[in-house]
Amino acid sequence: MYFAIKWHYDREKQWADRRALRRVGAKFVAVFVLLLLVLLSLTFGLASMLGMDLSLP
Repeated sequence: MYFAIKWHYDREKQWADRRALRRVGAKFVAVFVLLLLVLLSLTFGLASMLGMDLSLP
């Protein structure tokens, strides 16, 4: 009986760790994409201010 209870407790703890890892990973991806979009917009803004042609052929 003790081992069955311990197994369920350990299993729940393992799932909680996975959920925390997914949450941190999702936050990291969201911040990375946001920073990438900001960098892209700043790059295109600077290029247009300098008079570069950004049109596709």
